[in-house]
Amino acid sequence: MTDSSHRRVGSPRTHKTGATIFLVVATILLGSCTTPTPAPASASEQATTETRQRSSKSSGIAYQEGAVSIARIAPPTVGLAGAHRMGSAQATIGIVEFSDYQCPYCRGFHDQVFPRLKKEYVDTGIAQFIHKDLPLKTIHPQALPAALAASCAGAQQRFWPMHEALYANNGRLAPTLYPQLGRELGLDEAKFMACLGDASREQVIMRDVVEARGLGITGTPSFVIGKIQGDVLTVVRMAKGAASFEDFAQEIEKLRKTMDSGATPQTK
Repeated sequence: MTDSSHRRVGSPRTHKTGATIFLVVATILLGSCTTPTPAPASASEQATTETRQRSSKSSGIAYQEGAVSIARIAPPTVGLAGAHRMGSAQATIGIVEFSDYQCPYCRGFHDQVFPRLKKEYVDTGIAQFIHKDLPLKTIHPQALPAALAASCAGAQQRFWPMHEALYANNGRLAPTLYPQLGRELGLDEAKFMACLGDASREQVIMRDVVEARGLGITGTPSFVIGKIQGDVLTVVRMAKGAASFEDFAQEIEKLRKTMDSGATPQTK
């Protein structure tokens, strides 16, 4: 749901790391919140897997020797219908952030990088900034409730003010905070509280989570940059981890140059 009250696109990069590399695959996680990964398979499990693989090869399945043609894979896309978008509707470059309101690296981006990115690329009509939710519930218990609060504020055209208020209060997110912020933003309290209790609202957020997983994104903040056509963004670059303004500027300028020349952007 787009917040029409803030249609023109608008936090600590706490760890000084090397430059974030924009890639679609094999991207190193830098300065990001991530959920724990499963332990590697034991030796016995690996042996079992190998045995199953050997069995499958001797079960009558025919294997053809020689060159195998590889189908051309279409670049990944992100759906934008109903997403909270900031910036000019005519901007054809999109920056999508998958974020978690309780993640300190997400707040770092919004405190230190986003203001300049907004000023130089969003407010100038060059790019749109699009929010997507990726609450890491196993490590951040208030991430989903905070995302619900932002979504419900969006139902009253106040998504971006609530978005900013949640990051400003990143260290004190709690059930009692959301109604307080709602009152400070002038929301209809009865409607806001009813929305927070609506199970269908969580389903909207979980669609973002499913989309992130489809892109191989499991940590926050993560970003994709690409070309917007209607309600679809075709991914050209991806960054998993807190990126600097210079990282964004470099990739946006590359994409602008490619689009101005009429060439097809190369995903990498």
